[in-house]
Amino acid sequence: MLPIRNSEQLRQVLWAGPHDPQELHLRTSYSTGFCPEIPGVGSFNSGCSFSYPTFEQVREQAQAFSHVFTFTWAGDLNVMVKGQAALAQGELVSGDYFAGLGVQPLLGRTIAAADDQPGAPAVAVISFGYWKRRLGSDPTIVGKSVPMNGIPFTIVGVAPPEFYGVQPGNSPEIWVPLREKTEFDAVREKRSAPKPRGQGIEVLQQAQAQTDFANRQARWLRSMGRLKPGVTDAQARTELDSIFRQSVSVGLSPAPKPQDLPRIEVRPANRGIETLRWQFSKPLLVLMAVVGLVLLTACANVANLLLARGTARQKEWAVRLALGAGRRRLIRQLLTESLLLSLMGGAAGLLVAYLGSHLLVSFVSGGWQQVNVDVSLDARVLGFTLCAALLTGVLFGLVPALRGTRVDLTPALKESAGSLAFRPGRVRLGPGKFLVVAQVAISLLLMVGASLFVRTLVNLETLDVGFNRKNLLLFSVDPTTSGYNGQRLAAFYRDMQERISALPGVRSASFSQYALIGGSYSSNDISVERYKPKPQERMDVGVLGVGPGFFETMGVRIVLGRSIGAQDNETSPKLAVVSDAFARHYFPGQSPVGRRFGFGDKSPSEIEIVGVARNAKYSSLNSDYDTGTTVYIALLQKPETLWHSNYEVRTAGNPMNWAPAIRQAVQKLDKNVPLSRIKTQTEQIDETILNERLFAKLTSFFGLLALGLACVGLYGTMSYAVVRRTSEFGIRMALGAQKSRVLEMVLRESLLLVAVGIAMGLPVAFAATRLVKSFLFGLTPTDPLTLWGSTLLLAAVAAIAGYLPARRAARVDPLVALRYE
Repeated sequence: MLPIRNSEQLRQVLWAGPHDPQELHLRTSYSTGFCPEIPGVGSFNSGCSFSYPTFEQVREQAQAFSHVFTFTWAGDLNVMVKGQAALAQGELVSGDYFAGLGVQPLLGRTIAAADDQPGAPAVAVISFGYWKRRLGSDPTIVGKSVPMNGIPFTIVGVAPPEFYGVQPGNSPEIWVPLREKTEFDAVREKRSAPKPRGQGIEVLQQAQAQTDFANRQARWLRSMGRLKPGVTDAQARTELDSIFRQSVSVGLSPAPKPQDLPRIEVRPANRGIETLRWQFSKPLLVLMAVVGLVLLTACANVANLLLARGTARQKEWAVRLALGAGRRRLIRQLLTESLLLSLMGGAAGLLVAYLGSHLLVSFVSGGWQQVNVDVSLDARVLGFTLCAALLTGVLFGLVPALRGTRVDLTPALKESAGSLAFRPGRVRLGPGKFLVVAQVAISLLLMVGASLFVRTLVNLETLDVGFNRKNLLLFSVDPTTSGYNGQRLAAFYRDMQERISALPGVRSASFSQYALIGGSYSSNDISVERYKPKPQERMDVGVLGVGPGFFETMGVRIVLGRSIGAQDNETSPKLAVVSDAFARHYFPGQSPVGRRFGFGDKSPSEIEIVGVARNAKYSSLNSDYDTGTTVYIALLQKPETLWHSNYEVRTAGNPMNWAPAIRQAVQKLDKNVPLSRIKTQTEQIDETILNERLFAKLTSFFGLLALGLACVGLYGTMSYAVVRRTSEFGIRMALGAQKSRVLEMVLRESLLLVAVGIAMGLPVAFAATRLVKSFLFGLTPTDPLTLWGSTLLLAAVAAIAGYLPARRAARVDPLVALRYE
């Protein structure tokens, strides 16, 4: 839950419609992040982004809400503190953002409605973490001026430590008024130099009128509101629906029919925007099921132990019953012992959870993002643990209690413990052996799942990515936040590339629009000269802008023609290098070099193909939309598209050793341009397979744990049986039975239990693995090698666990066995 006042009143506003938004000219100008799909409506027919004119109309006319506010990402802000430039995640918010959430600052004040007006002084609120990490918890920071993207901002407040924004896992470090987008755009695009506040308000208003602030087709804002007391969701939906439909109809000709217009949906927003929950919910639910199976295996072991103790204490129960004790009283005593064991285990589990919860969150997040979730032990965790302990204690203690106290008094008082435990000729699958069979079945299920996830990880890690991932350093840079643009920006990139390439130990350096296998992907429709598309054929391809020497730096082999070089700039004809998959699809059996294509359907001869590169992975290792048909264009040919770029540096050794020298080289060029996201290409790839690595490690651990518990259970059951049947083995061997015969008899019984468990577990594993099909790569859920390999491994380990008691039975001395009690 968001740590805000009366969070149950908070609502997120979304829209949904029967038609694609493009049919109503509501095309999104750029993405604002993950948007949950509305039930019953396809993801292409729903959304959570609104235009600014629509937001203003809702804010002015909606009566169901006490506050309506909006927000969007500001991107990376270049913040200068004590002469050092560094990037910080920023968020643009409307004036009612903090008031609507009910967030009170730790220091100073929050952003108010007056701050979100043209010409108002530039102010900012910083997060507690940023204040502590970057500003050293300076208590006098309120009122100080800090340059951001070259614009002086006054820090007016520090957010409370528990507030991380409304999107867990994507936490802003700085909040600024929404109207500052105009100033940021002016700095980035150099439309006009930043003017002193209080002057040129007409210029600011004119600039905003020409941007997304006045564009009804540009949907770039998320909106939330706080319901007034007594107002229902249905009432709010009805009111907003009327306002929204009126707003989106402006400028549409002919006027759309009412049934064609999108409708408004409101959702509870007390848990914020659920990006993180959506990303990790299914993996964590699967892991929760795995942990539950391990718990069942452990409880089966405890139940087996209690059954064995109950058998050994049958004479004790018989004496108590003979002296007048009631069976209910004995059952209560046994359940008390069982519950005591379970509660002690639960307490130990809470201790482990307390010590390891933050470590687990760090492991789950993989270090690629800041996951700000509270995992401290609270009443919910304690209550769940108590219920789980009581349930397992009763469930797995009741059967041993009922069985142990079901005693025939006369035989029990006369016979010995050994005769009570074994009656020759009676071989059946009792409760103890049934629990062993269940443990084997559960272990097989977990081992099959673990094998699938491990093999998936291996398939991804050994996948041919099309380039050399070793000794490659990556980092991001955005000179536009320091005022670079156009030809000056292109010159900066060239100088930066030359300086880095000249460093000792650096073999080559280049830059690109996105880092390969970084999760980002850009595509566009194309038209190819003299190529006639097939019916219903999709003509979209991946598009990646690259700098000079990109293919040489990345180790992507040029199989035909040439690569992109420094001579391919804004004065040269437009050209591109295409992937081998592109060439084979559009020019089968022909050389694509010299052929032409264009973006869209109007200019099929705009761009000349000068080379063919080997296929390389673009966005991720297992992406469904990354088909390998990629076009590489020269970034320096279009300086207006240059802003945020990713640098790739090939080094002679460990790439991280060169990071300080590279940072120093860039600072000498311009100290106001900071580097960010410094990592190796190997680390970059590892971040994209976070879930796969998580599953492989945790399921392997739990699978091996379950296998160990099953083997302990099998070993314990067979060892107990051997001890109780010691007299029998002595009689058999005294009458001439060979040791090998006794060994075979006991081992056959243990292998029979394993075989029955495998027979029960295989069909369950066959069905259950289909539920995790979406997590697999390069193999099917019913992969024969995985199923048979897991089965053979389980059988081999279980056979060893059963062999040890069998060997001990075969070594029994007949004289000792005949006297054994």
